[in-house]
Amino acid sequence: MLEFEGPPQYTESMLVISTTAAGYIMGSGPSVDLYGLSCTCLGTFFLAAGANTINQVLEVENDARMKRTCWRPLPSGRISLEHAVVLAAATSISGIALLTSQVNCVAAGLGAINLALYTLVYTPLKKIHPINTSIGAAVGAIPPLLG
Repeated sequence: MLEFEGPPQYTESMLVISTTAAGYIMGSGPSVDLYGLSCTCLGTFFLAAGANTINQVLEVENDARMKRTCWRPLPSGRISLEHAVVLAAATSISGIALLTSQVNCVAAGLGAINLALYTLVYTPLKKIHPINTSIGAAVGAIPPLLG
């Protein structure tokens, strides 16, 4: 059985979803389509889960060396790398598929771009270059646009 990340990752994901919901509500005008809002938030949740899991896959060796992160499921050996990769793929694909089929292609595209920026640019750069802060700012600015 898979274990879920503790409060820090949960809180981070909830903040991403809340800014997505705020963007959706602000862009809706006088009436909010609750189905569309729900699908947007759920798709964003799946993408956040995928991004967090990919980040932990990429950072497993560093996480194992730090007291703050050595308790996480991958470095502590409670979840195998293979299970984490399957979870990351399943949640990422589900998020993009849900946004594409139930919201729109723009939201799905923004979600995919954000996933790529976070996992392929921000995560590797945070150890080697301060520009990662600007990339992180872009990653944080995209969720309200998803809405």
